Amino acid sequence: MPYNKEELLKLSVEEKLQLIEDLIASVNEEEEDDEEELLSIAKERYEQYLKNPGAGVSWEDAKKMLWSKYGL
Repeated sequence: MPYNKEELLKLSVEEKLQLIEDLIASVNEEEEDDEEELLSIAKERYEQYLKNPGAGVSWEDAKKMLWSKYGL
């Protein structure tokens, strides 16, 4: 998104501080949204595990599959 750096530098100290606070608040809101989405995914996967704990593979087996497929 374009912005005019020269105009921003002309802001008063109070305006600059308010802009900083607003920017930080917007970043925090985005992080909270991401955390909520990740928590929702984790809960869903845990519920799937509880319904059928034998359906998954062990971490050791998963690593072997990744190594054989991608050489990781």
